[in-house]
Amino acid sequence: MSGPARFWLTCVFFAATFLLGTTLFAEKIRNHFDADTMGRPPGFFDLVVLGVPSPARWLILSDPNPPSAPNRLAQVEKNRPADSIAAAIRRNYAFADGTVSAFIRQGPGRAGLLLRVAAEKDFLALLVDTASGDAVLSSYRGGKPTELGRGHATLARNWEKLSVTASGPRVSVFLDDQKLFDATDPMPLSGRTGLATAGPGEASFDEFVLEFEPGDGKR
Repeated sequence: MSGPARFWLTCVFFAATFLLGTTLFAEKIRNHFDADTMGRPPGFFDLVVLGVPSPARWLILSDPNPPSAPNRLAQVEKNRPADSIAAAIRRNYAFADGTVSAFIRQGPGRAGLLLRVAAEKDFLALLVDTASGDAVLSSYRGGKPTELGRGHATLARNWEKLSVTASGPRVSVFLDDQKLFDATDPMPLSGRTGLATAGPGEASFDEFVLEFEPGDGKR
């Protein structure tokens, strides 16, 4: 079985075990990348491309002042099409309700979060233009994107915390713990979470945190 096929089979497995009420999942997962090897891909993440196929390259790099020193995670392939999403999806954990967050760095590209990744063509994507601050939350069903909400983020510092809280159909987007906008997911799914970037330009991340609401994953 090919690598991509194994990855999507794993997505289906975790979605199914959630629906069956399995208690496999911890309530808080954190990746700060400081124990990862410099110049190598990150551990604990599956690296995939969603949408239009295009090369992507994820590496652990140093940074002069990241939220968690000394490392950051970066997608460094700069010449990528706008409708191709490079994703680093956290292994072993899935949720339907809870909060996922990460720090993103100002730059020339779009960076953000994935959640409820149930299959290759079924997921939510929050992408922020780290130059302009435009933030868009989209639902992908059968590979077709539908915009659920948008807002404008003021990126006043080199690194800013981006987060999404989901509870059933209700989805809220925050920057630096200040709400940007609310949205409605008409078809909430259980799935995996991760980091994402789309289009040209380098994107950098740090301090990926996945938190479950009380009781989530234990129903």
